Parts: sequence; structure tokens; C-alpha cells
Amino acid sequence: MDIPKKFLHDRLVLLLITVISVLVVIGVSIVLLRFDVSRNPTTVVAYRPNVSGTQYISGKPVDIYSLAIFMILTSVAAIFISARVYEVKKPAAMFLLSATVFLLVLSMIVANSLISIQ
Repeated sequence: MDIPKKFLHDRLVLLLITVISVLVVIGVSIVLLRFDVSRNPTTVVAYRPNVSGTQYISGKPVDIYSLAIFMILTSVAAIFISARVYEVKKPAAMFLLSATVFLLVLSMIVANSLISIQ
């Protein structure tokens, strides 16, 4: 894939890519360092309120580790897609990168809360 020269020379693009990479490192380290399988072989992966009360849905540790994989794949895909779109629509590429920042922040919050419930 050819990355346009102007894509990597744009300061806002470089700022957003830096923020994305920092958030990915923080998010993956939250999942890998805070999650301890030895404490409980099953973990809470969802919260579903129902009529009779609250109910936590348990799952396997792979479900928590998949959050880290999701963060990595989302950020890599967003950077590649925004590089392809940059020449045609610069605002669309900027929106894609900034939406990825928002998505990474939300996934870090979800990962942290699910790990703290364990």
C-alpha cells in the first residue's frame, strides 16, 4: 500500500496517530497487567439488567483478552483506511482518526470496569 507523502507530513494526522498509539499501549497494558486469571477462571463479560434484578454474564478469560486484540486491530485498520482516504477526502480521514481515538477511550473504560468487577 502506498501511503501519500502529504499524509505523514500533516501535523494533525501525526498528532492523532500518536494519540492512537499511546492509547493502544495504555489499553493493552491495562488488559494484560491488571487481568489475573488465577483469581477466577471465569470472568464477567457483560451486565444485563432484567426485570427481577441485575445479572452478570460470565465468560472465559479469552473474552477479556479479545478487548486488547480489538484495540490493536481497530487502530491499525483506521490508520490504513485513513491513509487511503486522505487524498480524496481529507476531512473524512481526520474524522476516522478522531473517531478511533474516541473508540479506544471507550474500550479502555469498558476493559477497566470489567476487570475491576472480577
